[in-house]
Amino acid sequence: MGKIAAIGGGRYSDGEITSFAGIIRSLSHAKKPKMLFLPTAGRDNIDGDEFMLDAFKDSGCETDILFLTDETLSEEQIKSAILGADIIYAGGGDLVFLMTTLRKTKADIYLKQAYEKGTVMSGYSSGSMCWFDSGYDDCGENHSFVFEDCLGILPFCNCPHFESEHWQTFIEAIKTRDQHGVAADDGAMLIYNEGEFSFARGNDGGDVYLFDKNDSHKMIKISDNPNILKKYL
Repeated sequence: MGKIAAIGGGRYSDGEITSFAGIIRSLSHAKKPKMLFLPTAGRDNIDGDEFMLDAFKDSGCETDILFLTDETLSEEQIKSAILGADIIYAGGGDLVFLMTTLRKTKADIYLKQAYEKGTVMSGYSSGSMCWFDSGYDDCGENHSFVFEDCLGILPFCNCPHFESEHWQTFIEAIKTRDQHGVAADDGAMLIYNEGEFSFARGNDGGDVYLFDKNDSHKMIKISDNPNILKKYL
């Protein structure tokens, strides 16, 4: 049981998905939630992320940023920042770099502890995939796709940006895995809240799909019934 909000992708700058900040904020019981932003997947470059940070502030959150590439940070500082947050939001970028850095800094341990104590875990693209058992990202050589083991909180292989033909290679790639797959379009957010799944769309729409390994990884659009995922937990 816990809370995860996983965004498939989309634009911040014109407000396509910044409304998601308010939805994520509503998952927290804190009066003025502390939101911790992890820009790790983007190698701690936060250019462009100010739109989402402002959206969290506008929704009533205090915001802070944890730069895990800062080698002067102690493990205790990382632990304190993560376990002191009510909401954690992980940004997009390179999934392999993200997971490598989380393991190197032991942030992966404290993120799991934060989830277990009720912190709302959320993110975008790679920052969405990290909460799943594995992710499908084009961070390989020459933008080739790789599967990367992730934090394993939700037992699916996750693919973002699924409306793109480039990312729809997941349809065949997931058939090589002994896992159920979940893919999300840009503008789509899958929410897991204490054992129940729900779904939200940004301004330009978007859907979520299940790939059932027990049925030859058949693709099923589940945006209208995301709670079907409960039986796969």
